[in-house]
Amino acid sequence: MRFSSALLIGGLLLFSGCSDAPKPPNLLFVAVDTLRADRAHDARLMPRIAELSRTGLIFEQAFSHAPWTLPSFATMFTGQLPPQHGAGGVANQYFGLRSEITTVAERLRDSGYATAAIVNVDFLGPDFGVCQGFDELDAQFTLNNRTLRDARGTSDAAIAWLEQRETGPFALFVHYFDPHADYTPPEPYRSLHADPRDLVPAAAPLGTREQIVAWKSGREPLTQELAQRASRLYDGEIAYTDSEIGRLIDQLRRQGLLENTLVVFTSDHGEEFLEHGGFEHGHSLYDELVHVPLMLHWPARIQPGRRSDAVGHVQLARTICELLAITPATSFAAPGLLQHGQPASSAVDGLLYGYGNFWGAPWESIRNDQHKWLGIPVKGAPAREEFYDWRLDRREQRNLLPAQSADAQPLRQAVQTLHERAAREQWRSGPPARLDPATLQRLQNTGYVGEEPR
Repeated sequence: MRFSSALLIGGLLLFSGCSDAPKPPNLLFVAVDTLRADRAHDARLMPRIAELSRTGLIFEQAFSHAPWTLPSFATMFTGQLPPQHGAGGVANQYFGLRSEITTVAERLRDSGYATAAIVNVDFLGPDFGVCQGFDELDAQFTLNNRTLRDARGTSDAAIAWLEQRETGPFALFVHYFDPHADYTPPEPYRSLHADPRDLVPAAAPLGTREQIVAWKSGREPLTQELAQRASRLYDGEIAYTDSEIGRLIDQLRRQGLLENTLVVFTSDHGEEFLEHGGFEHGHSLYDELVHVPLMLHWPARIQPGRRSDAVGHVQLARTICELLAITPATSFAAPGLLQHGQPASSAVDGLLYGYGNFWGAPWESIRNDQHKWLGIPVKGAPAREEFYDWRLDRREQRNLLPAQSADAQPLRQAVQTLHERAAREQWRSGPPARLDPATLQRLQNTGYVGEEPR
């Protein structure tokens, strides 16, 4: 009996020791809609992100693969390019994500993670399939951009979920919508950033759907002065959102979760303020719309620092799985951003390919570590080509064609190779989104349904 008791006690001690094994890590995926990289890298606008960045890995040259929300997030979550996963479309004709395509949330859920998403735009709701795999979907959609769940409400929802969650690893996706037009920052951020003429909220704030359509269609002139005023209000929205992301990070720290949580911070696309004669987003693949912030934060596992090589959102799904020690789906084919702690190669077909145009025929782009090629559709004529040294000409103002046509040929050929792959693998659109009248009304009020401005 004594011998048996000793074995029992020893077994209990051994089991107790096992309880000290490392806990599975968590994931917090934070995305700020419509956030340009240059604003995110400005510590005066985003001091809380700058603070977190000091112990994070910053990808200074990260790029989305589409200039608007639906196809961009679908790429992040599936590891596939926009024409490959097929979620997207144009104004008034949308296609969701095919149900057979695996998302990173599904891989996490199937590996024992509690998965939850807090989102604020219809494109991330159940009608479009992008958030499949999140067992809890807190989706609040707005009748217009002035009555949305703002950054404070979004952080409140995320904090409440963290406080009420059950034990075990979690994957929480938090989507902030505030920098999207209309530009209506609350105080004190309005006073800190707005033009003096915009210190008092106007009855018709800058960036309404009606204004955007009128400006893009040419019915009303959009002057540099108006664009700069809108840009300053946009900055106020970003600063406000930064403060609320900081509050969410503080909550993780208070609960003792931050040290064992992989934090991913990024955006789906940027915003244009007349850099190429346009306004808002969705209409081009210039870098003001596709150069986005990207940070990975997990000091226990990821060496802090900065990377200047060009990377794409298509790499995120595999990266998350690799860091959390979860087998990636075979469809997460792009290399992870980290390979045993070393930078991944960017020399992969399609890794830095862009596709889309919310308002009409799709643009295409592709870049290597120095140059960027653009194919721009022209109605009734061959596509127009542009070619930039994007490292030296960050604002893409000096088209190098036709003088450097030979230098552009490798990138043209890379796009052609991608077209051949698409035909061989039968890439296709997802299912048409069937939207009820309330959803259609919301999308119209927020600028995503109705008159096409181009």
